[in-house]
Amino acid sequence: MQEFLQSRLEQDMEAAGFSPQFRLFYALRGVIPAAVRRWSQSVRNSRLTVEDKWYIPPGLEEAIADSNIDGKSIWPNQSEFALVLTHDVEEQDGFNRIFDVADEEEKLGLRSSWSIVPYKYRIDTGVLRELKARGHEIAVHGYKHDGRLFLKKSIFDARLPGINRAVEEFEAKGFRAPMVHRNLEWMQSIQVDYDSSCFDVDPFQAMPGGVGGIWPFQVGNLVELPYTMPQDHTLFITLQERSTQIWKEKLSFIRRNHGMALMLTHPDYLQHNDGIRMYREFLEHACSFGNHWHVLPKEIAQWFRLNYTSKVD
Repeated sequence: MQEFLQSRLEQDMEAAGFSPQFRLFYALRGVIPAAVRRWSQSVRNSRLTVEDKWYIPPGLEEAIADSNIDGKSIWPNQSEFALVLTHDVEEQDGFNRIFDVADEEEKLGLRSSWSIVPYKYRIDTGVLRELKARGHEIAVHGYKHDGRLFLKKSIFDARLPGINRAVEEFEAKGFRAPMVHRNLEWMQSIQVDYDSSCFDVDPFQAMPGGVGGIWPFQVGNLVELPYTMPQDHTLFITLQERSTQIWKEKLSFIRRNHGMALMLTHPDYLQHNDGIRMYREFLEHACSFGNHWHVLPKEIAQWFRLNYTSKVD
């Protein structure tokens, strides 16, 4: 299993770059109207060829069956799976709707992490204080959410002080890069405990890859928490799904293999197409399995550091 995960991580790190088309797109993104960006994204997605079960990491179940971890839980109290909720807040409207989502979670006794873009929209610090007072977590979501953070090392280095300043101001323990672009080597300079810019499998992302695993792992200074549940944008915007069936099928896979069900949703998108109702419906489904471990990202990262010491350098 370790060899399988190591190989997939190395492949992800090699693949995590921009095609010439995407490099040009992100260089010009600031002057491209939003409607044109959405149109171009829909055209690209319509041309993708994906497997029916695109949300299951290729080869993982076979690797588990061939390993000595088959049937064993790594979680406290032998929980079937870990349930971790995260949100990326991309626009001002999404920020203004944070409590619409948080209220629904709290009705079920759940709490989540909110990744905030520090230099794009007006941030009401009172909202952040209230979220933390209610048991939620604040993370940093890149710099300006313009797709340029990893275009050049010089851009990343110029923005790094501002990112670390936001980490300090938000008292954040975690980071996620916009559009889940990533360079795990460069990101070692971000002064956080964990990163959540990786995913197990997601063929719809502009930066390809996929670490193949459904558990935390460590790279250098950072605990990596890959999202393992398909994004709401992918399901409800890209694929126009009108049910939570894919989420339920992925959770079944994660439960069966004692993984981490880490969700990545957005208050920006959940407000459309009955998204909040479907999100709550899925959370009710996940909570119906009594033997699960619901935890904040910063807490699972801390737990992982205390219990697992292996690193990928």
